[in-house]
Amino acid sequence: MEIRQGLIVRPLRRAQRGVSLLFALMALIVLSLGAVALLRSVDTGLLVLGNLGFKQDALAAGSVGTETAISWLQANAGTGLDNSQAAKGYSAVAMTAVDPTGRTVAAGATKATLINWTGSCVANDNTVCATPSAEIDAQGSNKVRYFITRLCEKEGPADSTNDCVAPVSSQSTGSTTQRGSLGYGQSIARFGSQTQGTYYRIITRTEGVRGTVSYTETLVHF
Repeated sequence: MEIRQGLIVRPLRRAQRGVSLLFALMALIVLSLGAVALLRSVDTGLLVLGNLGFKQDALAAGSVGTETAISWLQANAGTGLDNSQAAKGYSAVAMTAVDPTGRTVAAGATKATLINWTGSCVANDNTVCATPSAEIDAQGSNKVRYFITRLCEKEGPADSTNDCVAPVSSQSTGSTTQRGSLGYGQSIARFGSQTQGTYYRIITRTEGVRGTVSYTETLVHF
C-alpha cells in the first residue's frame, strides 16, 4: 500500500481477474449437459410409450380378423368346410408344422408350412407356402389377414373315419390321457359324437403403423 497526495492506493489483485467468469462458464456447461440428458431421456420415454401404444393397437385390431374368420366359417358351415379352400385362406387338414410368422426356414431344417403373409414365401423341398385371406381394413391404419386350419387328420366329413379334435363330451368313445386339453405333438383322440363341433385354429397377422406386427391365435368350435 502507498499514499499519493493523501490518497490510499491499493495494489491491483491481478491474480483474481476472470475467476468468476470461469466458474460461471463451468456452471453453464454443467447445466447444459444436464438439460440435454433430460431431453434425451424424455424423448426415449415417449418413443417407448408410443411403440407400446402402437403394439397394443395392432393387437386389438387382430380381433377384427378373428371375427371375420368366424363369420366366414359360419357362412360355410357344413360340407363347405370338408375340403380346403387355398385361395380363401382355409385348410381342412391340421398343420402341426405351420410357422405363423412366415419366416424363412433354414436349409436342412424340418419341413414346415409357412403362411405367405407378405408374398415373399418360396416353395421348395423344405418349405410349403400357404395363402392367407385377402387383406382386411381394421381401425386406424391396421391391415389384417387371417388363416384357418381345421384340426382334422384329413379332408372330408368330420365323422368317425376322420380323426378330428373336438370338445370332450359324455358320449365320447375310446380313451385318452389328455382329456379336455390340446397340445402340439400329442395324439388326437377320436370321438364318436361330433355334436359339439370340430375345433378350428384361426391365425391372424396385423400390420400397423411404423412397421408394427402382431400375431394372434384363436381356437373355436361349432
